Amino acid sequence: MQVKPTTSLSDFFNQRVAGAQTGKPYNTLLSVDLAGKANGRDGYYSQDWNNFAPSVAVAWSPNFQNGLLKTIFGENKTTVRGGFRMTYDRMGSALAVAFDLNSTLGFTSQNNIAANTYNVTNRLAPLFTALGQNVRALPGISIASDLKFPLQTPGDEAQRIEQSLDDNLTTPYNYSWNASLGREFGKGYSLEVSYVGRVGRNLLLSRDVAHFNNLVDPKSGVDFYSAMRQIIAHRTSNSPISSVPNIAYFENLFPGLAGNYNVLGTTTQLTATQAAYRRIARTSVGGRSSTDYTFAQAVWDDGLGFGDNLFVHPQYATFAAYSSLGTSDYHALQATFRKRFTQSFFMDLNYTYSHSIDIASGNEASNAITGGAVFIKNPLDLNLNRSNSDFDVRHLVNANFGYDLPFGRGRTFFSNLPVVADAVLGGWKVTGIYRLNTGFPIDSGDPLDLSGWATNWNVRSRGIQIRPVKSSPTRTGDPNLFSDPKAAYQSYRTPYPGEIGDRNVLRQPGFVQFDLGVMKTFKLPGEKGQVVFRWDTFNLTNTQRFTNIAAIGIAQDPYLGATPSADFGRFTGIQGTPRVMQFALRIEF
Repeated sequence: MQVKPTTSLSDFFNQRVAGAQTGKPYNTLLSVDLAGKANGRDGYYSQDWNNFAPSVAVAWSPNFQNGLLKTIFGENKTTVRGGFRMTYDRMGSALAVAFDLNSTLGFTSQNNIAANTYNVTNRLAPLFTALGQNVRALPGISIASDLKFPLQTPGDEAQRIEQSLDDNLTTPYNYSWNASLGREFGKGYSLEVSYVGRVGRNLLLSRDVAHFNNLVDPKSGVDFYSAMRQIIAHRTSNSPISSVPNIAYFENLFPGLAGNYNVLGTTTQLTATQAAYRRIARTSVGGRSSTDYTFAQAVWDDGLGFGDNLFVHPQYATFAAYSSLGTSDYHALQATFRKRFTQSFFMDLNYTYSHSIDIASGNEASNAITGGAVFIKNPLDLNLNRSNSDFDVRHLVNANFGYDLPFGRGRTFFSNLPVVADAVLGGWKVTGIYRLNTGFPIDSGDPLDLSGWATNWNVRSRGIQIRPVKSSPTRTGDPNLFSDPKAAYQSYRTPYPGEIGDRNVLRQPGFVQFDLGVMKTFKLPGEKGQVVFRWDTFNLTNTQRFTNIAAIGIAQDPYLGATPSADFGRFTGIQGTPRVMQFALRIEF
């Protein structure tokens, strides 16, 4: 059975954005209904039938007979190449799996209490009485006895978290192009230098179409994010609560906040602005020191004088949906120096200098819609997420070689060795593979803000650097991403409303490995076969580069002198494997 929302999720999101910008929250309820061919209706999204993918390539080998150009390009020794191609990603099957695994739209037979429904003080959860307790009878639980379409989740402000697919999905596409110059130098040596580019458009990402409104005050024209930053400035300077002047946004939208509050043990009459500031002000001035700004939106959502459901949609606090909105750009300089196998020797030496940036680095196969690499924390501005790709590597060097050692019968040295001596000294070959690259962005991401959910209700933002911080891995003692973890920790601040934090700024150590192989061939009597002995060593130098960080989270206001946990930045794993040797003996006949 296939179901989908009856309203386009793109239209739903756009309506919410437009409503917030005019100060009129859009809170129309979503419904789901039967869909797909089996029900005689459209599927999740429309099939693309117009994916035209052209390719073009050119090559030229100049043949100058004399003069300077012959000296530079040679006679049929140089090749100039270029090409362009458009390709489309194959998508659909993994999306269906992700939707089937994660979405409960239309199929739910359970009811989950939303976050923050209960606490340990004034909103206690129902008492546990015994195993086998009838949970269906508990307050807040409502289970339908059957499914009748169209279905509509109640608009009861239960702050649900849901996920689906955007019906405006379209096939992601890529433009790839390259230009190269190759030159042969004789004796098997050649050099090729290339520029390679690739851009991706309509790439898959997940955005929260029910993202909390950045509501604009129609009178002052100020939005929530901007208004909050005004009182955050007072928080930073530790302004006394009663000294904060009126800010039109809070006075116009939340007049009901004004009233008597406990400030440093004294009941104090506060304006709406001062009451809003009290929620985030530090405890030293009598505030509650909360930087969970989406929770503040949920608290101020109803009954304060301007209307209800100002920020939070009455059905869903988060409604993540796969959408075709991502972009990526990759540019690289590539160089290859090569020697073909001649005179018992071959080698390749390759270097790449590249940069990959994107909005999201995940793909449909991740099966993660409400989080992970595909999720955009602030869908109101996708470019906030545009940064180094998760897989970005700036420098990459790799090389391989093979060499028949010049010792033994028929070789340059000791060509007349006796048979017994040749069996020991002759016929040896050496091969090797070398790789070195600079580090990937750390796999756990930049420091996570653990003090609250600044921008998105479901996924935390990351900390923001207030001074430059670079990875400076230690190699002794307890290895750490930072040579001075405390100084690194204190270089971050808590994110503000609307901010998603740093993305892929910090990098793990680079990787290096050298593999070496030694091979010897022994002729069998009668020359009807041979025995081949191999000794391969992987990671010959047993070099260990670290990865996997135990903890990278930051508490509230780390820049004020806080001390991180002992695990902050601590490595717990290595890249690759320790040195491994393997031996092989093979009979060939």
